[in-house]
Amino acid sequence: MKAVRTRLPGITLRDGVAPDADAVAQLLSMVNPDDPEAFGDVRLNLAMPQEGPLSHSRTLVVLAEDAQGSPVGTLFAGAPFWLFDHPVTSHPDLLGELVARIGVISAVAVHPGHRGGGVGAELIRHAVRRFTRAGYGLLTLNCFPELEEYYDRLGFTIMDDLIVHVPDGRMAAPVWDDTRVAARALDRHTVLAAVPGLDSPVVSGILPGSRVPAGAYFDGEKLHN
Repeated sequence: MKAVRTRLPGITLRDGVAPDADAVAQLLSMVNPDDPEAFGDVRLNLAMPQEGPLSHSRTLVVLAEDAQGSPVGTLFAGAPFWLFDHPVTSHPDLLGELVARIGVISAVAVHPGHRGGGVGAELIRHAVRRFTRAGYGLLTLNCFPELEEYYDRLGFTIMDDLIVHVPDGRMAAPVWDDTRVAARALDRHTVLAAVPGLDSPVVSGILPGSRVPAGAYFDGEKLHN
């Protein structure tokens, strides 16, 4: 992808390439200083061929640069890891369909000298556009309490749980201990449906045949219509 101008003076966005690995890794190390290699797999992704539907198949690595071409921010996104080991989504056909419809922003990092200037928001808006154009129905991220208002302003819904309704009527709900979930529907088929008996909305319509039936409710164990 060629460099894309943003609404910020001098700031452009472009897809990361293999020679950017050190710059991207250095920026991402700021996200979790206690574990600077937490996103070490970004190097493997940058080494992959640049091909659709995102920047490197089902992964998106974007670099923000200033007017001098210096890296000032990065975003790393792709397939949610929980899909690969959840009992509800373990069937290969269903897994493949969901990987093509649900994306997760794993990390957004901005150089300390550019924080508060809108670089992170530009990266997130760009990711929303890229996942939408690639045919995804939902974009998610794990959200710490201090950032909930920030992601709300960017069009995400903040929830305690991510609950995905799949075509056979079951629900997949991964569990996180220390964060809430921010989710944004990307197309007209996917909605966040309120269901009596559940505190968080249910992702409805992510795949054909997965819309939550009208009048559905949760009895504490399963969904009824």
